[in-house]
Amino acid sequence: MIYGSAGVVDSVCHLNGWERCSIPIHALEAGLENRQLDTVDLFLKSKESLFNLSASCSGPEQSTDSASQFYLKNLEELRPALNLLCSAIKENDMEPHSKHFSEQLLNLTLTFLSKQLEEIFVHTEEPDEYLQKGADILTDYIIKLRKFLRKYPRPHINMVHTGSDLDEDLPALEESHMWEKLTPEEVIAEAILSNKMPEAQIFFRMHQHPAQSLQEFIQTGLNLVYDRLLKDNAREASELLRNMGFDVKEELRKICFYTVDKHVRDLLVKVLQEENYFSEKEKKMIDFVHQVESFYSESFQENKEIQSLSSFKNWRREQDFSRHTAVLDSLLNCDRHRVHNRRVRVMFNWAQWWDELIQEMILLPRKPRQELKTCNPEVLWMHLTAQHDWLNICSWIEESGPNQTLCGQANWPSLTPDIIDRNMLCSSYMRNDILNKLARNGIFVCSELEDFELLLQRLSYLGGVLQNPHPVPKYNAASGLDFHARFVLHCLEHNLQYLLYTYLDYYSLTPSNCSILDNKELHEAHPWFEFLVQCRGVASNPRDPKVIFQASLANAQILIPSNQASVSSMLLEGRTLLALATTMYAPGGIDQVLQNEDMEKPLKKVDPQLLKMALTPYPKLKAALFPPCTSHGILPPDISLYHLVQSLVPFDPTKLFGWQSTNTLAVSDASSDFPHFSSPELVNKYAIMERLDFLYYLHHGRPSFAFGTFLVQQLVKSKSPEQLIQQAGNEAYILALSFFSVPSVGAACVCFLELLGLDSLKLRVDIKVANIIFSYRTRNEDSQHNQIRESLVEKLTKLADGEKAAAAEVLISLEEAFWDAVEQQGIKKTSSDSRRQWSLVMQFCKLHNIRLSTSYLKECAKSNDWLQFIIQTQLYSYQPDEVISILQDFTPILQDHLMLALEKLPFLCPDAESPEKSAASVFKSKYADSLFQILFQCQGNSNPSCYLLTEGLREHAPILSVLAACFQDANIIHCLCVWIITTVDDTTRAEATSHIQSSAENHEWDLHDLSVIWKVFLRKQKSKTLLNGFQLFLKDSPLLYILEMYELCTNCKKYNEAKTKLDKFQESLTKLKTEDEAAASELPVQWLESQALFLLELMMQQCRTEYELGKLLQLFAAADNLLNGSYMKKLCALSEALKDSFISINRSILTSRNMETFQSECRSILEQLQEKGMFSLAREVAALAELPVDSVVTQEVLRDLHHLRDIGQWHQNQTRIEFWKKCNENFMKNSISSKAASDFFFDQANTVFESLAHEKINSIMERHLLLTLAGHWLAKDDSVPLHKIEEIEKQIWICRIAQQTLSTDEGSGKSRFSSRVVANRDLTFDNLAKEFSFSKLPALNTSKYLKLEGLLFRDSQRTMTNEEEESLKFLIGCLLDEGSVHEASRVCQYFHFCNRDVSLVLHCRALASGETELDKLHTDIQTLLVTREKTSESSVSQQSRVPGASSLEEWTHIVAPPIDDQVVISLKALIDECVHGRNYCRQVLCLYELSKELNCSYSEMSAHDPEKVLRAILSSHQPDRCRKAQAFITTQGLQPETVAELVAEEIVQELQASSEGKGQKQVLNPAAESQAFLQLAKLCQDHTLVGMKLLDKISSVPCGELSCIIELLILAHNCFSLTCHMEGITRVLQAARLLTDEHLAPNEEYGLVVRLLTGIGRYNEMTYIFELLHEKHYFEVLMRKKLDPSGTLKTALLDYIKRCRPGDSEKHNMIALCFSMCREIGENHEAAACIQLKLIESQPWEESLQDVANLKKLLMKALTLCIDAAESYSKDSCVRQSLRCSRLTKLITLQLHFLNTGQSTMLINLNRQNLMDTIMSLPRFYQAAIVAEAYEFVPDWAEVLYQQVITKGDFTYLEEFKQQRPLKPSIFEEIAKKVKQHPPTDAALKNLKKLLAYCEDIYTYYRLAYDNKFYDVVNTLLKDAQTGCCLNDMLSN
Repeated sequence: MIYGSAGVVDSVCHLNGWERCSIPIHALEAGLENRQLDTVDLFLKSKESLFNLSASCSGPEQSTDSASQFYLKNLEELRPALNLLCSAIKENDMEPHSKHFSEQLLNLTLTFLSKQLEEIFVHTEEPDEYLQKGADILTDYIIKLRKFLRKYPRPHINMVHTGSDLDEDLPALEESHMWEKLTPEEVIAEAILSNKMPEAQIFFRMHQHPAQSLQEFIQTGLNLVYDRLLKDNAREASELLRNMGFDVKEELRKICFYTVDKHVRDLLVKVLQEENYFSEKEKKMIDFVHQVESFYSESFQENKEIQSLSSFKNWRREQDFSRHTAVLDSLLNCDRHRVHNRRVRVMFNWAQWWDELIQEMILLPRKPRQELKTCNPEVLWMHLTAQHDWLNICSWIEESGPNQTLCGQANWPSLTPDIIDRNMLCSSYMRNDILNKLARNGIFVCSELEDFELLLQRLSYLGGVLQNPHPVPKYNAASGLDFHARFVLHCLEHNLQYLLYTYLDYYSLTPSNCSILDNKELHEAHPWFEFLVQCRGVASNPRDPKVIFQASLANAQILIPSNQASVSSMLLEGRTLLALATTMYAPGGIDQVLQNEDMEKPLKKVDPQLLKMALTPYPKLKAALFPPCTSHGILPPDISLYHLVQSLVPFDPTKLFGWQSTNTLAVSDASSDFPHFSSPELVNKYAIMERLDFLYYLHHGRPSFAFGTFLVQQLVKSKSPEQLIQQAGNEAYILALSFFSVPSVGAACVCFLELLGLDSLKLRVDIKVANIIFSYRTRNEDSQHNQIRESLVEKLTKLADGEKAAAAEVLISLEEAFWDAVEQQGIKKTSSDSRRQWSLVMQFCKLHNIRLSTSYLKECAKSNDWLQFIIQTQLYSYQPDEVISILQDFTPILQDHLMLALEKLPFLCPDAESPEKSAASVFKSKYADSLFQILFQCQGNSNPSCYLLTEGLREHAPILSVLAACFQDANIIHCLCVWIITTVDDTTRAEATSHIQSSAENHEWDLHDLSVIWKVFLRKQKSKTLLNGFQLFLKDSPLLYILEMYELCTNCKKYNEAKTKLDKFQESLTKLKTEDEAAASELPVQWLESQALFLLELMMQQCRTEYELGKLLQLFAAADNLLNGSYMKKLCALSEALKDSFISINRSILTSRNMETFQSECRSILEQLQEKGMFSLAREVAALAELPVDSVVTQEVLRDLHHLRDIGQWHQNQTRIEFWKKCNENFMKNSISSKAASDFFFDQANTVFESLAHEKINSIMERHLLLTLAGHWLAKDDSVPLHKIEEIEKQIWICRIAQQTLSTDEGSGKSRFSSRVVANRDLTFDNLAKEFSFSKLPALNTSKYLKLEGLLFRDSQRTMTNEEEESLKFLIGCLLDEGSVHEASRVCQYFHFCNRDVSLVLHCRALASGETELDKLHTDIQTLLVTREKTSESSVSQQSRVPGASSLEEWTHIVAPPIDDQVVISLKALIDECVHGRNYCRQVLCLYELSKELNCSYSEMSAHDPEKVLRAILSSHQPDRCRKAQAFITTQGLQPETVAELVAEEIVQELQASSEGKGQKQVLNPAAESQAFLQLAKLCQDHTLVGMKLLDKISSVPCGELSCIIELLILAHNCFSLTCHMEGITRVLQAARLLTDEHLAPNEEYGLVVRLLTGIGRYNEMTYIFELLHEKHYFEVLMRKKLDPSGTLKTALLDYIKRCRPGDSEKHNMIALCFSMCREIGENHEAAACIQLKLIESQPWEESLQDVANLKKLLMKALTLCIDAAESYSKDSCVRQSLRCSRLTKLITLQLHFLNTGQSTMLINLNRQNLMDTIMSLPRFYQAAIVAEAYEFVPDWAEVLYQQVITKGDFTYLEEFKQQRPLKPSIFEEIAKKVKQHPPTDAALKNLKKLLAYCEDIYTYYRLAYDNKFYDVVNTLLKDAQTGCCLNDMLSN
């Protein structure tokens, strides 16, 4: 674009190192058409960079592959250009005069193709399929083009011979008869071995065999070579190769390296090794291959690595590895039938490319573990990470850790972070785990150490940066910073103040050990950082005032960022107290200010006068610091602290501090003693005396004091000391148990008991027991420790009172705790250690006189430890019955032995008198009456089953029940009941049979009895017995599932398994219900359900903890068939919600299944939650129980309110405003009832009014807000009576009046209605009240308030002051100005207030609506109208008095109402009289006149929405509708959104009507109509909104109405352009493109296309339309007259032609001519002239001179074009360009003159380097001047004149120069210098002397003549009368 030719561009690109731009193909077309070889050359050079393979060849395989594809793609894209070049070469080669151009073009093209082909094979070892295809394409082009070379041999055309002709042409062969009998392979082998290959080819040619081709022949020969090798015939194979002309060893080596046949390969290795042909590297490689094959070819199992290779194609699908996978498959899938003896085969060619790392990786999987330590760590790490071998990776990392000491031999090589970082081949997840593990060992990889963000992220996984020791102790950044400094900078960059403070504290960093903390630049950049550092300095050194002083300055720097922090700047900023406080800590304190000392330090420097001024708001402080002088000028004594505090009420120094000698203000009667707590006077006056008893001292661990106190206070005075001592011991005992967990209290109580002489063993045992139980329960329960402790203390207290039940409970807990402790210790339960510890339990039993625990004996029995069993029983003297009952837990053999050992003991004697049967008697009877005897007896009984059951009951022998069930007629229910009864203890048995009236032995047991037993046993939690019974007698009963579920829940806590059992139970029940009665179970389904239901309900009752209950409820919630599913789900949800609240559910609601009971309980829970402040949970519970949340939400709000008051923030207005706003949002979010919200706000309004009485205006504003909120909520309820809302509104107005009155008194402005400017953007009470105002409520704004009757108030007592009436009047005026007429009328009625403006406004409305007549108006109004009428008649000019006539008033004149319309006249008169509400009156007048025009009543018109009225105005199609609409919009105050929608609708309707021909006229001028529509669009203030609406409307226009859509787009674009809305413009352009592509272009609507283009006018963004019109040959349509009045289209067209059609000069000229664009025409001519000159330049000047005629022809063309260009430029006043063309014209004319006169000097196309030589070679000055001007070159004229005049003596040249240019003295001086620089000849001196005579400056002439020793000239000048005097004067000076 800038330079004249492609060659210059190419040179510039080369010099600057720029990449050549991509030349488009149409530029190549133009270059070929104009024979511009430099353009072709530039095109081909620009394409070279697209095919550069050198960058990609060094990359990985994938990138190389993608580069190959990219190369082929680029080559395919270039094929049209190459085809164009080929056709150009062919066409030019046919024409003789174009041969030279064709050869040059051929040379360029072949050079390009050859270079590309060379590029492929130089940079790739083996081209892939893409590069091969590319090479084929390039080769095809080279073959096609090389036949155009000069000396290319032309093929001779021979006739194709038939077979018979062929036989005749070929010679006869001797071998033919022999070869006829052989196969072709044998023939070829014979021919090669006998060196008869040509004869064989002739033989094959005779037989038309493919082997006649040499290539085919050689290929067959090579196949024969391989066959010979397969047969171990290496000699013959070598002979074949040698006779075919191959290098035998090289070919054998190739076969060896590429064969996969191990036999052939080994043979060739042997042959070539004998010849010593392999290099050392190859020998090592061969050995390695053998090693790999031996490793991977074991016969027993296929290796995993091989498996992974075989699945290679499955995990790399994204690339085409077909060639490689084919080879791999051929290797890996071969010999599949010999799987067990398969050998791996590896090509030598593969191994040739394996470096040492790869080799080691290949061998690594087969290496034994012990050899891994010698491996290369990089290889091993890559292998382990690739395999994701986490265990070995962990082992290696742990061994390589910095803290590991070598204990024995290492198992792994050394591992460095660098190896880990660079050789990681695992997934990102494992990489993260590895780096985490390394980081825990203190090892960090370089990539994370270099990136601090990554390092912090890594540390976040390991516990963060706050760790001891520091997680990165040796960190050192590239910038030289340590970790602390780097972290400080990180916190500063991200403003992490709190984190930085914590970090500095954690590591105790100070400026002394962390220098960055003292960095002044950071302090200046981040003032808070300096403050933080200084504050920490204060904390570390709180007694140093200098540090505090500096911290205060740092604080001030934050507060006053604009100035440097100093005491003076604080004072200047108005922070007086801060400055004083800072000064107190400055060195010298306040004295340095008062005494004006130390003024040289700027930070502490304070001007006392400035301080005095700053202290003006604090007069007493100022008087204390700057006391006035006394009468004699003497200053009073120093100020003491007492002077400073004398004005503070709590510290009156006259009454206090009398004991201080320095207090000179104290009165004489003030106390002179320092008050203290032991002061007798104060003690007598105020103290409460209390004596401390001995329990107090015991509680504090002081037994001696306790004992002394007890002796003195109690024992000495007691009459019964023993009883008192016993009582004191009991109290101490209870105290110790209450604080059992406090060792000091327990020890003190023990000591106290010993001092009293009482035994302390019981106390010590109980304390030990309590601590063991406490430790156990805190370990195994989820409850808080305090709860556990309290419950345990409660039991211990009962224990101390001697309750046996409490002792038994504690014993159970102790047993559990004991066995848990034994289990924790890991010792055997029956060991000696365990027995020793068990002694504590036994002591506890004996001391509390309870039955000895048999838990230890049971454990001995379970473990069959009979020795410990006997020792324990003997040691503690157990009762025999206790011992015998435990024997059943032993194995039968041991049981018998022990029974035999014990049966002789005296306690086994029968005791028939005993009412209860002991275990011993049971045993005796059991053995006395033999089992067999009972069985024999039952045989003789008629009902043996019943007999066995009776005996079983009598003997308590369960086995008999089992035997009874074996009889066929046995009743299973009977047997089951008896078995259960006989297996339990007496108490349970008695309870289970209590309902039986007769003897149990004779009772018939049925389902009722079983039901009773079921309930008793479950209540006693003896489910195991029931389970065993049912398993014995009713194996298939569904109740088994429910019992198992009970066991799993209560004992095992396995709730998931329990759910399975419950599901099975339900399935069984369902199955039973569906079966027939005959097949039904022995237990009825209803009975089963009732028992299951009882069990489930009982389980919930028996839950000990809320956790268990929650789990059960979750379990039962799914059991819909048994329990009420929805109720259970609610209970479950309630339990889940309350699990962390410490509120328990009342168990009564678990079984009631009544929603009312549930809600009642939830109400109780709600109250508890509210008391605890758990409101979010309370809301959940309320939602669950479907209870209203009103009280919860309001209580929560009140809680927040009290909190704000407690923390001291409630006094801030902003806090209260935000609180009430959030309060309202909270009510809405929780959907509380309108009444509750309204009542809340109303109550708060009254509370605020009482509490904030001292802040009058704030309290009024807040009350106003709260009343507004109350009314806002009340208005939501339709059922609320209207008078209540009106009452609240009246209260609101009372607040407004009071607020306005106060505001007026304080002079603080007007009211909420005034446009008060709020300094900040915070909410105010007024703003928030406006947001929730309900004054526009339809129920309030009824027509009754607009009736005139409402203003007729009876005289009533005056209730407002004058000020309040003025405020009310002002506020009503504001309401009327706002248009709130309803509200104004209501307010007047509320306060019985007569307002003139309200009356006028209502009369206006009444007149317009016809509710009243003119003669029925109020007398005052009638009088006013009469007066106005007279005034208007007397003075017409009064109309101009009306201020601010709006557009509406103008419109009303346009309507032109009748002159005699008295209503209009009256309305105007009333409008003029109105002070406030005038705009509303104008609206009334507007609507009235509009109603007259539209022939409807005012009531109908006012009832319509303003939108409907505006739509009617817009659709009226009147000429002035825009003006009317604008007036209406302004008067009504319509919103832009509404106006935009209506305008858009109207425009669309008119456009559609216009396009259909249904409108008033057809569209003749779209541009004019578009302007009319634009006027409509401008009715809306927000033009962007109209544009958006128009775009939205396009979707509603039918697709066929394209002109309508186009006009909408144009109009939308105009709207967006008015507001510079770029997003809208973009949307229009996108829609235009879519419309053109999909509708206009396919339908050939080119007229509409042009309308769209010119209407939008964004030509640069719509060049696709130019392209479309150009392709469809409609381009000339754009050149019609009057299509482009703005002139932008022609510029865009030219720009398009230049950019997109640079070769289409015809269109360029056509556009320029069409639009009379002379400048562009000139540019075209000038460019064409330059092209002609470039054509001349494209060949050497000497060659051009050989064809002078052609050269002249080209020059004449250029000359003509330059003349035309200059003329065109001058027409357009482009003077500079015109002169440039004129200068070029002169140059070409001069060149033609030279050629005509036979001179060969080249003047055109000169380089600037050659210009000077050319100018100096020209004989005439005018020629040199023409050349210099043409090239805008300023030559060294002194040099030119020196050569022409001095050297050549051509004074004619000088004369011409003198005529054109002035001869300045400097030129003569330069020439003289050049003469001196060269050795002067006589001729030169002579010429110089002659030249100097031309110098008009006498002094220069004289000086140069003197310097060059021309003394004769000097003398002549001195003697000359004219020059002599002047020279003498000059020389004398």
